[in-house]
Amino acid sequence: MSAIGKDEARAALGAVVGAQRELATLACPPWRHAAFALCEAVLVATPAVAFGWRIALFVAVMAGIIACVMSDRRRLGVFINGYRRGRTRRVALLLLVAIAALYIASVWASLHAGMPLLSLALAVITFGISYWGSVTWQRVFVREMQEA
Repeated sequence: MSAIGKDEARAALGAVVGAQRELATLACPPWRHAAFALCEAVLVATPAVAFGWRIALFVAVMAGIIACVMSDRRRLGVFINGYRRGRTRRVALLLLVAIAALYIASVWASLHAGMPLLSLALAVITFGISYWGSVTWQRVFVREMQEA
C-alpha cells in the first residue's frame, strides 16, 4: 500500500473512532427511557382489555416506537438498533426474554385465569424492568463506544 493509501486509511479509521466517541457522549434523557418503558408496559397490559381496545393499543404502541425512532434521529442524528452486535445485544436479549415472559403471563392471567388486574400489575413491573433495561443498554453502549 502506498504512503497516500496508508494515510487515507488511518484518517478513515480515525474518523470512525471519533464518531464512536461522539456517539458515546450523546445520552438519552430520562423521558426517552420512560417512553420506551411505557410502550412495553402498554403492550403487556393489552390482554386485560377488550379485543377492539387491544388492537387500538397495539397500534398506539407501534406509533410510540416510531415516535421514539424519529425523536432519536432528530436529537442524535441517528437511531441505533438495540440488537446491534456486541455486549449491548446481551442486554437487549435479556430484556426481550423478560418482556416476553411478562406478556405471556399477562395473556394467561387475563384470557385464561380471568385475572385482568394481574395483567395490569405485570404491566407496572414491565415498566420498571424496561426502564432499567433501557438505561442499562445505554450504559453498556457508551462503555463500548469509549473502549473503541
